Amino acid sequence: MNKRKLLTQLLALCLVFAIKPYYGGEISIKLNEPTSFTLNTANYSNLILFSLIYENFFYMQKDGAITTHVFKDYRYDPGSRTLVLTIKDNLSFSSGKPLAAKNIQMSLKVFLGANLFAASKLNRIIKNIRVEGAQTIIELLNDYPDIVAMLTVPELAVLAESEQSFSGPFYPEEWEKGKYLILKANPFYAGGRTFLDAVRVMFSDDALPDVFLSSPKSVKENYREFDSGIYQNIYLCFLQGDVGQNTKIALYTLLKKFNEASGFKYRELRTLTSDEESPVSIQIKTFSPQKTASILKSSDITLYILASLSYLEKDLTAFLKNSNLKIETLFIDDSQMMNFLNSSAIKYVLIDKIFQSKIPIEEKISRILKESSFNQFNVKYLRMLGELDEVKYSNSQDLLMEQIARISEAIINDGFIFPLFQKNYSLYIRKDWQATEIDYYGRPLFQKASKNSD
Repeated sequence: MNKRKLLTQLLALCLVFAIKPYYGGEISIKLNEPTSFTLNTANYSNLILFSLIYENFFYMQKDGAITTHVFKDYRYDPGSRTLVLTIKDNLSFSSGKPLAAKNIQMSLKVFLGANLFAASKLNRIIKNIRVEGAQTIIELLNDYPDIVAMLTVPELAVLAESEQSFSGPFYPEEWEKGKYLILKANPFYAGGRTFLDAVRVMFSDDALPDVFLSSPKSVKENYREFDSGIYQNIYLCFLQGDVGQNTKIALYTLLKKFNEASGFKYRELRTLTSDEESPVSIQIKTFSPQKTASILKSSDITLYILASLSYLEKDLTAFLKNSNLKIETLFIDDSQMMNFLNSSAIKYVLIDKIFQSKIPIEEKISRILKESSFNQFNVKYLRMLGELDEVKYSNSQDLLMEQIARISEAIINDGFIFPLFQKNYSLYIRKDWQATEIDYYGRPLFQKASKNSD
């Protein structure tokens, strides 16, 4: 019996060593090039990139389980309506500077000041944030047991006072613009030693990377496909009320023709979220090529485009040049968008939003209203947002769908936002890279990624 037990243990030990990963090595990943290291999760590529250099307060797994690398304890007390976050001992940023409770407080306040739907939800329930020693204490206006789940959003990350100090598993070491970015393992990472020594983020097509984004069902030998559960919508927005309806439809028609000329790289979008879940299909008329050219030929249009859509630049610039129309494009940094939107000179903007498919449609609509709240939205659409919140808790799916349809039709009829395209993503990872997890928000987590030893 003892011999059989010993044999079983030896076999198990052999299996462990057979699949044991080794420390070290570099993984390559193809992403869009950022404009800076300022935290910006505007698109799926950025969502992945910034998760490598910024640590989140909490992580939510696909099954809803919540974990953290930063806090050794977190407790919510319904009686006092407070969440107490106790930071781990002896934490540091990548520069070696201490990571303290005051950084948690500051990071949370920065997040709450952002023009994000997730931040607006927290703003409605947080009363005060204070620090006592190693503890950050969040006081709530009302009892809210799900407060920790609200702190799992990717946009809420631990920030340092300096932009050159990072909290994530890696930190930027070398950046050759247009080619690559080298991220080195952060020796002070709160989650412990990563298996990898470095991540090479590629911006060109010089070589096939270990990890890349592509359309679903793109068959790639030696790769595993992960469903990200994420889609990116592109919208044409009109920021000023003096843009004529014919000009709006002509520009919309032209951009639709761009997609057609590109071989329909992007899926046609006929609703504010996704065609599968929306209760209404939006039909925006288009003009003939002759009428489109006639309307736009005398228009001096500058089309502002968020930098998160930089992958459109080459094809769109060439298409507009061939159209012989006086339309210029200007890409603006996502983090500076609100500054640009305050300018009365800006009339035409291409924006994008990324959504998790599992998130309820009413939350997606609320996010569009909140995060696209240009001057025209101030009264009418904020009222609609309030009405949508009321209907959400009515337990009537019919009423909810009616309100969503009403909001969608109003936005289109008022000519503020025209939905254009939708881009779906799958994540491809080379098969010999193991232990890569996909979290609730569709991000691959590379903290434990490693290559099998031969």
